[in-house]
Parts: sequence; structure tokens; C-alpha cells
Amino acid sequence: SEVVLDDCLVPESSILGRLGRGADVFRTSMMWERACIMASQVGLMRRTMEACISYARQRRQFGQPIGKFESVADKIANMKIAIDASRALVLRVGRLIDGGRDASLEAAVAKTFVSEANVQTQLDAVQIHGGYGYMTESELERALRDSVGGTIYSGTSEIQRRIIARYLGL
Repeated sequence: SEVVLDDCLVPESSILGRLGRGADVFRTSMMWERACIMASQVGLMRRTMEACISYARQRRQFGQPIGKFESVADKIANMKIAIDASRALVLRVGRLIDGGRDASLEAAVAKTFVSEANVQTQLDAVQIHGGYGYMTESELERALRDSVGGTIYSGTSEIQRRIIARYLGL
């Protein structure tokens, strides 16, 4: 909802950061927000992969577990790759921020990669589970819907790419 402040005086003791440096406060908070939000998505990706492994071991088709089919096994292997890469990117942002460094570029890279990897992980999970994965009562269907939000909140993937390009001098 809209917040309107008319003739609002803020005492000096209540000012966050230095006067006139609100953009710095915003940039720092966005670095942390992007890193923390993406950490939760890494966890979701891992839980999804574990559910897919379990399902691929139990579900049988043509006399064997579906995990024996390359198309299924490759999707799960790609999930593992995405999880490990995503985790490393998020940890790098945290280490840089903890070290007092500006991690705006790294946060944008992590936000873009992790959110898009999460969408792909959830799409693959739904496909592995077939029709059940697409049903609204499925945890996978909800995770897929929720994963799309990760490419939008805290700055869309397109905005993140603009930030990255700016840091690269483009």
C-alpha cells in the first residue's frame, strides 16, 4: 500500500546511515537481501532434488526404476550441478559482505543464476514426476509456481543483468 509522509521531521538520532547517503543503505540492504533470499532457494532446490532421487528409485517403467533412464538421471545430475554452483555463489556473496567489501556485482550474479537455476530445477522435477508433479495438490507444483517469483522479486533477472553489465563497464 502507499505510504505518504507530509511535513515529516526525522530527528538526527533516528537517521539510518549518513544524511544524503540513503542509496548506500539501500544498496547494502539489497546485497544482503539477494544473498539471503537465494540461500533459501538453494535449500528448496536440494529438497526438490532429494524428492526426485527418491521418486526415480521407486517409480518403475518398462521393468526398471525410471532413474535408470538417462533422460531422468541427467535431469537429476543437472540439479546437483546447479545446487553446488548456486551454493558457491551465495557463499561468495556472504564472505565478501562479511569482509566489508561491496558485493553488488556478485549478488546480482548469484541472484540471477540461482533464481533461474531454481526455475529449471522445478520444471525438471515436475517433468520427472509426470502428471502428479503438475497437480495443484503436489508440493512440486507449488514449488514451481514459487520459483518463478525468485526471478522477479529483489530485482528481475533483466535488472540483475543490467547491474552486471554496468559493473563490466557496458
